Amino acid sequence: MAEKSGSDETPIELRQKISRSRELVVRDVGALRYELNFPLKFKRAFQRNTVVWVGAALAVGLLIALLRARPQKIYLSASGKKVRSPNKSLLESGVLLGALKLGISLAQPIVVNYFKGKAGSKDTPSRPRRDW
Repeated sequence: MAEKSGSDETPIELRQKISRSRELVVRDVGALRYELNFPLKFKRAFQRNTVVWVGAALAVGLLIALLRARPQKIYLSASGKKVRSPNKSLLESGVLLGALKLGISLAQPIVVNYFKGKAGSKDTPSRPRRDW
């Protein structure tokens, strides 16, 4: 047999309570959506503090321009010919190894799935399809 609920509220009161809780959830989700709207936050921050943002952009651009304008060091051998910088070869090999590691980490799931599919198709015979 079905048990009686311990609540003495009428169905009308329950519906009102449910509608109030729904309104609270809708309000909270709306507030969360507003808090997570980062493009709008950046737009308003730029509108309120335009001078600061433009000044920061100019400072960063100037810094990048000054860093790139440094004089380049040229190494010469005893005979007067150009020699590669010893640090440059280390830098190039480091960049090459970093790119290789990135490429391997990106290609690893593809290669593993390919060989798993090949191994799986040879070891297990195909099962008949079951239509239930």
